[in-house]
Formats: sequence, structure tokens, C-alpha cells
Amino acid sequence: MAKVYKAKWIIPSDGTIIEDGALVVDEGKVQEIIKQSEIIEQNYSNIKDFKNAVITPGFVNLHNHLQYTSLDKSKKRTFKAKIKRLYTVFKKHYFLTGISKKSFILKLANLLSDYFCMTREEKINSFKKGIEESLLSGTTAVAQLSKESKYFDLLNKMPLKTYLFFELFSDSVETSKDEFRTIKKKIDKLRNQKSDNTFIGVAPHSVCCVHKRLFKILTKYCKKHNILITLRLAESKDEMDWLKHGFSDIDLLNEFSGHKKFEPIATNLTPVQYLEELNLLSKQLIISYGNYLSEEDLKILNENKVALAYCPRVSDNLHNKKLDFDEVLKYFPNRFGFGVNSLSFNKDLSLLNELRYVNNGKLDIIEAIKYLTIVPAKILRLNNTIGSLEKDKDADFNVFSLEENENYNNLLDKQRPDYVYINAKRVVKLGKLSN
Repeated sequence: MAKVYKAKWIIPSDGTIIEDGALVVDEGKVQEIIKQSEIIEQNYSNIKDFKNAVITPGFVNLHNHLQYTSLDKSKKRTFKAKIKRLYTVFKKHYFLTGISKKSFILKLANLLSDYFCMTREEKINSFKKGIEESLLSGTTAVAQLSKESKYFDLLNKMPLKTYLFFELFSDSVETSKDEFRTIKKKIDKLRNQKSDNTFIGVAPHSVCCVHKRLFKILTKYCKKHNILITLRLAESKDEMDWLKHGFSDIDLLNEFSGHKKFEPIATNLTPVQYLEELNLLSKQLIISYGNYLSEEDLKILNENKVALAYCPRVSDNLHNKKLDFDEVLKYFPNRFGFGVNSLSFNKDLSLLNELRYVNNGKLDIIEAIKYLTIVPAKILRLNNTIGSLEKDKDADFNVFSLEENENYNNLLDKQRPDYVYINAKRVVKLGKLSN
């Protein structure tokens, strides 16, 4: 028999707000939303009344690196870890001497060094911790970026919906061919093993870390097989200098990471002009950051229906610059969602906090919830199963308890939900993970 979840307010992400509503769920799927006055108790196996609360769909996070959740908590006490630490210190001294301690390049190098020194067990635990923090924040679907496939089995067994984007790097025609052969083989294998909750895409890291040859091969492959692509674009001043002059401190980071120096297709191209040259612009593309995009670039992205993973807090933390939220709303209407990156560069993994950081009343509650739920679900092409509380969709939803004098608008003041459900199974209870 079906179950019922009652609340003072339900925001199903279809443009409405339902007062005194009841969410009807059966076998993990939404059946309908009815008025509480219509409930006939004997028709349901269980009725849960959250009273003065708001029910929303689960949140969808468009840019995550969950593997970096516990970098600063890694013990690194083994002999092997100490050797790795000495090696990375030497490499940083050799390749990055003279780089400012506040530099984006050095921050990335430090992150890569710390991660390199972690044991496999520490990496797995760090990743699991990231999943836990995401669930506690009300995130029930994530776009996870990683070069490694070892997290696939973990994600494949979880109720959390995951779009696993494999990060790619190359520095020449030869390494581009090798990287493509590797990722194609990996995708072919994992497609046959994935669960209904796991999806696969590709993430060429950025224009200055991926050779033009790999971009061209990937473009043809992804269009043929309808695979989503995500990449960082116009993120840093170093990236913009590389595009303008053909070199920048990005070259030092590439060398530190084991890649050779290579040059852009042509100099003095804007980031979007560069993507045009590579024939990458399409609705299959999700860019992240976009901190240095010009108005002309934004217009072109809008015309090509490119989507945006907006990460304002990390942009300010790493670059002291972010794409203005007014421009996001103007040039990516119904084509953007929020991302948190990781706890290495962010205070938490809360999408609500990401929204609150830039909103300042620009979006009302209905629009705000849309950009946390159904819009990013559409970008990931998962809107047939998640993103809104509609018939036959998965019953992934959050419950926010309200004070006596509060209403649904106060949801945007909350830090995290009190309850989180995935396929109608409770995964968070009273702000703690369920057993």
C-alpha cells in the first residue's frame, strides 16, 4: 500500500506551492500530491505528518570533487606516504619556485600533492565522507568529476543519483590518442555494469590542459553517442593569459602534473572563440565557473544552449572573482545550476548556501527551488526520473521543519533539511544520517 507524507507546504518544482498538502508515494515512486483533507486513512499503509514543514524535491549538484573532502584529515604517517610527501615537496620546489602563495596555480598544486600522498583507503573514506556531507545538505543527485574509476563501484551501489564525469588531460597528439582509447574502453565497460542510478560523461579538464587533438576526437565521439561533456572555462587569469599569449603559469602546473608544454590553436582568442574553433559548442556541453567571460562570449553560449555549473563561493575563494549572478540569470535562463566543488576550497557542500551567497532576493522561493532541482536535472537529462515531485518520478525529497511563525519563504534561511528521502527511503533523520 502507498505511504503519505504530510506537510504544511509542498513545493513540487512545477511552478506551484501547495498548502496543507500530502505527498503520496508507492514503491519508491511519487503517485500524486493531494490535499490533506482528501486523505482516507485506511487506503494507506503509513501516514507521516511533518506538520509545519516544507517538502521539496532533492537537490541536484552540478559540480563536485567528492574525493577531496578529507584532504586535511589524511594521516600520511606511513613510510610510503612520507616518501611521497618528500617527492611532491621537491617537485613543487623545482617547478613552482617563485609562484605566489596566494596563486591559484599553487593552490591546485598543493591539492594534487595532498591527494597524491593519501593511501587508497584514505581516498575511499574521503569520498564516502563527501557523499555523507552531500546527503546531509539535501543533495540527492551529484555530478562528480574524477579521473579515477575506483569510485564507480561505490556510487553504483548507492541510492544517490550520480553523473560520473571522467576527467581527461593530454599534451600532444600521441597522448590524446592514448587518453581517448583509455576513456572509450572505460566507458564501454562501465556502461554494461552501471546501475539505474549511475550515468557516465566526460570532463576534459580545461582548454589549457587538454590538447586540441583530444578535443576534436571527443567532440565527434560524444555527439555520435550523445554523451555529456563538462569542462572548466574562463576560470582563472592564468587561463586567460594562456589564451592571449600562448603561455602562462598554467604551463608550470602542467609540467608539475607530468604534462609537456603545448600551445593554444591560436592566440588572442576568447575562451568561447576557442571552443568554437574546436566545434564544442552545443547543448551537450556544461561549462563551469565562467569568471572571465565577456558579454559577447555569454551571448554566444546562450545562442548555443550551453549550460553552466555555477560555483560562486569557490570562484571568490580561489580567484577573488566570479561571474555576476545577474549575468547568469540573463544568459543562462533555465540552463544553469549550482556546484560546490569540494571542501578543499569551500566551507561546506550546501547548495542552499551557494544560492544564498549570490541571491539577495533576485529569485523568489519558487524560482530558487527550480534552480536547485528540476533545472539542473534537465541539464543532466535526468528530469524524467528526478527534479520534481510528479507522478511516476522517484520519490527523492527533502523536508525542512519550520518554526511556528515561519512559512515556506523561510526555507531559504535554513542550513540543511531535517529529513532526506531517496526513492522514499529515509537517508537523513533530524539532521543525521539514518542507520
